[in-house]
Amino acid sequence: MSSSGLLTAITRASLEGFVNPGNSHQAKESYIELVAAILSFMIALIILSLIGKLLWNGVIVELFSFAKPMKSFWQVLGLFLFVSVFLK
Repeated sequence: MSSSGLLTAITRASLEGFVNPGNSHQAKESYIELVAAILSFMIALIILSLIGKLLWNGVIVELFSFAKPMKSFWQVLGLFLFVSVFLK
């Protein structure tokens, strides 16, 4: 799921509580969709960071002498955030 899909789910869930406070079924569905979106986004980030760390330490460090091994997956997430902001 992309970040725009996550933002859509957050917006839909928050608006549903204000617009239709009496329709609890529709609000419940939007909250379930929000939780599913957050969980899938977090799982995708964890998988991306673990695979990214393995690829960085196994490939990039071997190819380029100036690259240092990554010690944690937080460094991969930081690199991912930096590259996504830099390229947009």
